[in-house]
Amino acid sequence: MKVVVLFSGGKDSALASILLEPFFDVELATFAFGPYSTDEAAAEAAEVLDLPHRTIVFDDEVLQEALGMLLAAGYPRDGINHLHRCALEVLSEKEEFVADGTKREDRVPMMSPDGVRSLEDRKKVHYIRPLAGYGSKTINALASSYMDFETLNSEALPASDFEVGLRLALKERCGQEAIARTFPAHHMHTRVIRRKRI
Repeated sequence: MKVVVLFSGGKDSALASILLEPFFDVELATFAFGPYSTDEAAAEAAEVLDLPHRTIVFDDEVLQEALGMLLAAGYPRDGINHLHRCALEVLSEKEEFVADGTKREDRVPMMSPDGVRSLEDRKKVHYIRPLAGYGSKTINALASSYMDFETLNSEALPASDFEVGLRLALKERCGQEAIARTFPAHHMHTRVIRRKRI
């Protein structure tokens, strides 16, 4: 059986993929944004994990809808959750099993229980969250056993997550100061450097 995992190139989605390997043929999928090249970090991480990877480009209207939500709310949560739902919807069109690296205390991105049931019922898909029962401390310990990763400032070296496309679109539309008003300062993310073979 094959599972497609939403993949940002960070430790959480990488660990979710590794944990699924005993049960599935794992493929990684990163969503990018038409005018912006945002999948480089994920492609590099997929190579060191030695897992197949593909990039899917969101339709322009999906990004515009998410950006509108962000501007209306004044914070990124609604827009990022919208992109997460849309990505799962796209994968569910052709895949029977889809997964992501969301963990127990995540609020963004996150599917509500009703949203999960709706997705699975409408698309006849199996949605899997391998990290749902783990907290950050445990995930860091597990990830350190399976891979080397670094923690970086999102502005200095972007990841391949949904936030990157929203930041770029917001900067283009409203200027750099809008990013400072909307996104948390000093946001950090992780990048996988190498996989440890156990």
